[in-house]
Amino acid sequence: MAGKKMSFEEALGEMEQIVELMERDDLTLSDSLSHFERGVTLMRICDTHLKTAEGKLTELTKGENGEFIEKAIGNISVASENSGESDDE
Repeated sequence: MAGKKMSFEEALGEMEQIVELMERDDLTLSDSLSHFERGVTLMRICDTHLKTAEGKLTELTKGENGEFIEKAIGNISVASENSGESDDE
């Protein structure tokens, strides 16, 4: 997709289509490798979007004194990967 950044949903949708194609078992080795390579690219796009979203969520949970506060959102715990031990206070 030249010129337009692919959204998370677009990348995930295309990855799902690739999985369906590869599960059919009627692809040549060459086609399977091409689809696999495309899947890896799409996975990286999704990972970038998720890390960006995680960064935004971390900013939203920043405390009054600038410290990062760990908050549970549903069943998902949001914490910085680089944070030290977590304080509950």
